[in-house]
Amino acid sequence: MKTAIAGIALALASALCARAEQAPQHSSVTIDLRAQRVNYFSDSATIQARGDVVAALSNGVTVRGDACSIDLSLRRIVVAGHVRLNAPGASYGGAAFADFLAFRRAYFVPLSPTPDRWTFLNDDYGHPEKGREMPGDAFFLTDLGDARPFIVAKEAVIDPENYVRFDAASFVFLNGGIQTPALPRYVRNFSHNQNFGVNSLAGATYDIPYGIAGSSTSLDTAHFRYDQQRKTYFSFEHHSVFGQAGYAVFSVNPITQPAKQWSWLTYLPTGTSSALVFDAQLFTYQYGLIQPLSSNGFADLRLTRALRNSSVTAEVSQAYGNLLAPNDLGYYGDPSHSYTQNHPTTEGVAWSGYDQRAGRSGLTFRLLSGAGHTRDVFGVGGSAKRDVESLYVGAIVSTPVYRAPWGTGLNGIYQGQHVWLSYPNSMDFQTVTVSESKRFSSKFALTASWVFQSVITRRVDETLASPNSSTGLVPQPASPNGLPLLAGTLTAFPHVSNQALVLTAAVAPSPAFQFTVSAQRNNYRPIQQPFVAGPPRYQAAADIRTRLGKTLFVDIGRAYYFDWAGQRWSPAFSIQVSEQ
Repeated sequence: MKTAIAGIALALASALCARAEQAPQHSSVTIDLRAQRVNYFSDSATIQARGDVVAALSNGVTVRGDACSIDLSLRRIVVAGHVRLNAPGASYGGAAFADFLAFRRAYFVPLSPTPDRWTFLNDDYGHPEKGREMPGDAFFLTDLGDARPFIVAKEAVIDPENYVRFDAASFVFLNGGIQTPALPRYVRNFSHNQNFGVNSLAGATYDIPYGIAGSSTSLDTAHFRYDQQRKTYFSFEHHSVFGQAGYAVFSVNPITQPAKQWSWLTYLPTGTSSALVFDAQLFTYQYGLIQPLSSNGFADLRLTRALRNSSVTAEVSQAYGNLLAPNDLGYYGDPSHSYTQNHPTTEGVAWSGYDQRAGRSGLTFRLLSGAGHTRDVFGVGGSAKRDVESLYVGAIVSTPVYRAPWGTGLNGIYQGQHVWLSYPNSMDFQTVTVSESKRFSSKFALTASWVFQSVITRRVDETLASPNSSTGLVPQPASPNGLPLLAGTLTAFPHVSNQALVLTAAVAPSPAFQFTVSAQRNNYRPIQQPFVAGPPRYQAAADIRTRLGKTLFVDIGRAYYFDWAGQRWSPAFSIQVSEQ
């Protein structure tokens, strides 16, 4: 009996070990591929090379042949035609070679002295498993049909799990109708690490990223951008990732114009339930990298820890109104570069509850609170006070989706917050959103929304602007005075409100194409007048989103303002190219 049990246990252990060996594993092997022509097909995640192919693997293996195909999804390389395989301590000639990098298994068809089937296990090329049966798809090549490549080059460095780098890359558009001349080195990152997508650049209506350098843990990108105010310009952004959770992002935007924004954003887990976030931004006015005419910025450090059904954040911030040496004029160059010498320090603690159900009502709510202290020897917020305490409480209440007449769904959200400052001053922010929607089919939906926003404060001039969210105010740089911007309008009155009625229609005939159109009416108080206060009374907008490739999309939009302030159409189309 004991012998039988031991035999069964041994068999199960062997089966589990075999499955473990067959499971895909992380591979750090990179491939330096050279040929007369190297084609990259982004839709199928495939690289194909033809003519005098040389594939040098970082594990010491070099394969030569007539043709090569690399499946980035399977992490598999196939070389065929007059193959010459050179590995540490071994050299073979044959018809075809395939390496499944994720399984550390390679397959080879030798022709001398007789045709055979060889398998190499765990990168041991000196001892082939001769005559071993191969998988049926060992040398399977993807049928690309009439597909045109996205990139054409003669050399590429490939990390099948993270990126591919092309030297002298030519880009192909419109199904082969347009091919660019050979451009400088280009890096395309396709890592599953989502932190490569963290954005630190302020918005633009048109953005084309161009990877210029990269590795499995970093990416440097140049951005060609356009917006209505700056027109065309270039920016730079660097990403570094640490494992699957940590990252650091640095950027300069724009790098080709004097008014620059330098950003540094870091996220670092400090355990299973806590993390550090560091955010620093520097604003300079300088030509090139010479002495700036103005320089100001801030640094903000947050430590967040998850608790039971809530989280707490300790935060400290330091802001500088001027980082240059002060002078008697109060400005540099000309009066347009004046400065304020303020450098407030803010520290505080914020608490955020998780969503909770309100009994059997179907409602959910979340509670918020925080307290902070701001000190500035030059006076907080331009006042004579050197120290200001802040305290806030808030709540978010959401309804479920209720069935409404005509087969529609109705839901609402309320957000309210009360802030007290020791000037003394107090303020109340609230937003109420009620939406009713109906999906007529899988391709067409309508949504009608009523949005009410209000800000009430005793004194508009007794607030403070800080990147620190523990104050309960809107953090910099989203607001210049800490008060919410209603419909994009700076709050300049003690009591302001805006009611917006919005109707949105969304049409999506296919996953590759979506069209959205919206109409909005704003009622802003106490005054809604062009060049004085308030958003356009009426506006309409349309947006088209279409797919350029498997992961490449373009959004094109424009707005109409019904002759508000003499303006009908928005000055330019908004165009954004993105990968999703």
